[in-house]
Amino acid sequence: MQKVLVKESGTLAVFAVVVFAVFFIWVAIGMLGFAPTWFALLFLAMPVLFILIALAKGTGILTGNKKASALFEGSSLAERGVTFPEELDYETGRVALEGYWTSTGRSRTYHVRRSFEAWERKTGAFVEFPNEPFRVEVLRDGTGRVEAPAVRILSGPYKDVLLIFLTDDGEVTGSGSITLSKGSDVATVTFRGEGRELRGSVQAELSKARKVRIEVGFGKVWKRIAEGQSFDFTFSPLPEEKTVVFANYKTVSPMSLVKALWKDSTILGHGAFELKAILDVPLARDVVEKAEFRVELREEKAEKRERSEFEEEWGFWD
Repeated sequence: MQKVLVKESGTLAVFAVVVFAVFFIWVAIGMLGFAPTWFALLFLAMPVLFILIALAKGTGILTGNKKASALFEGSSLAERGVTFPEELDYETGRVALEGYWTSTGRSRTYHVRRSFEAWERKTGAFVEFPNEPFRVEVLRDGTGRVEAPAVRILSGPYKDVLLIFLTDDGEVTGSGSITLSKGSDVATVTFRGEGRELRGSVQAELSKARKVRIEVGFGKVWKRIAEGQSFDFTFSPLPEEKTVVFANYKTVSPMSLVKALWKDSTILGHGAFELKAILDVPLARDVVEKAEFRVELREEKAEKRERSEFEEEWGFWD
């Protein structure tokens, strides 16, 4: 099991706002010589307001980072869970983070929607690692969504620190084949779930097409895992080991998680995903076909199997 500290970086944005505001102040002072005093003062109030907002935001980020760092350093991990440095009030539940960009002219702004579905409020110095499903679908620029079991601290010097739990338990299921063809170009993709991995192969005979690309994902978030003509590919939708992420709930984002943990577009977790096969054809529309595979917790599969056997033995039906 590993623990990871995620800090938000607001220094650059704050610095940019302050520089911009200082420029406005310099212009406003220059206007005092020929513009009415009330106009110059009004003009001066805008950059001052920007500076105050930027400083407040920066202070909030630094304070949140400090709290998360303190709990990260003071906590210890064991196979069963996390031990805090002292008894704390906290709530268990699931956190959902959604990151997206908006554009205004030439500028782009990153936004985050956060929600926490609380299940139970507790007090204690130990949190058991929840072996529950999670899901990560995030592009490298932070666009996408993260949903996972989590704990939110409610009291003391660590208030609003968030612990996100990513289990390594899971099994990839599903198998199938995809055929891509355009003119004389033909490619066959076969895949199957093997334990924690999705394995497959591509057999292609290409004359005009450049290559075959293999991607995994869902909706608008996709990750390229292999490309070429004839090749094998492997993809694991699960972390190498159980992971506990320490962050601040008020500032954590899909972008900061990607930067700290994975460094690139990321598809991880449980549920239904799609495998996309793409025949890259120059000067023409690419040929695209998809197939589904699933990732399930092994414990959930065992529970389903036991329930099915019980229902069959006792004559239950839906």
